[in-house]
Amino acid sequence: MAKTLTLSGPPRMQVALCSALREYAEAAYPPGCSECGQVARVALMDAAGQLESGFAATGIQADVSRRLRAHMKVAVQFYCEQHDLPDLLACMEKFISGSPIDAQQLESGCSE
Repeated sequence: MAKTLTLSGPPRMQVALCSALREYAEAAYPPGCSECGQVARVALMDAAGQLESGFAATGIQADVSRRLRAHMKVAVQFYCEQHDLPDLLACMEKFISGSPIDAQQLESGCSE
């Protein structure tokens, strides 16, 4: 059985993560790239869809394969860089590590 990572956070985090996965997949693995690249692209797009479904079902959390952690980390870094969101990066990194994030933490920039 595959190990999963439970992600829990407010809607802004949920939307940002799903967008980050899709945008990174499009940029890093464009249509027509290598077979390995296409497999990674599909995995990231599928993960975004799974997360959206999970978040929609529970309103707050969703599960994703732990195997995607490295891709998720790069995707959120890419997303925050592309959209000039340095304050969101710390929260996104905590979020994808499995640490629950609430709206108050998001507003404070996830500073300790």
